[in-house]
Amino acid sequence: MTPESPLPAADETVDRSPKERLLDAAEALFAERSFDAVSVRELAAEAGMNVAAVNYHFQGKENLFREVVIRRFTAQRDRTLAGLDALLDRTSGRPRVDDVIRVVVHEYMSGALANSFLTVITREMGSDSHAHAHFFRELVRPVFEAISRSLHAARPGIADDDMPWFIASTIAQVHHFILRRIKYEASAANDEARTIMLQAFPILGADRETYVATVTDRITRFTAAAIDGLCPEEDS
Repeated sequence: MTPESPLPAADETVDRSPKERLLDAAEALFAERSFDAVSVRELAAEAGMNVAAVNYHFQGKENLFREVVIRRFTAQRDRTLAGLDALLDRTSGRPRVDDVIRVVVHEYMSGALANSFLTVITREMGSDSHAHAHFFRELVRPVFEAISRSLHAARPGIADDDMPWFIASTIAQVHHFILRRIKYEASAANDEARTIMLQAFPILGADRETYVATVTDRITRFTAAAIDGLCPEEDS
């Protein structure tokens, strides 16, 4: 039996390539549990393949993990970049500050919550490996640069040393509300922490679409107001 020889698999996996099936299985299992808690045998079984397939296709669990992160962040990167490009096209290269922030926040939140993959993302961002450098160079930096260009188009007077702070503070707010939603959804109905979270932010009890829309609006308003206060629009 070759490494890619499949074990009996569910009907929905038969049209997927062996590598795609392993990536799908790894994403589901790593999102559900930690990297260390998932065994190679479990990964192979989830994909409907034999144990040797992980090494054959990815040279080990660590490389499979990295490929899952890269795949997910590539999709998220492309989604955000497409949203910013579309905004610049609609506004002939002169967007408003609040529109730039709204696109960034909405695309990030929608993508992250739809895939429930924040635990894997967090681990990769906290690593200290060559893959970590690749992650930022190929996946994070292009988004930061696109946000910077879009904000400069909206507000040319933003100082270069202020720009990273505006971007980082926006993303930090998004991270907070993504984590808050994930923790809320994972908590039991009788969990005291869930009650406390709901008292602080009643919007957590809304459906996901309403939650994303409301949080996007709040972060956009607060961040745009901060930029307006620190870097007012110049009279034309």
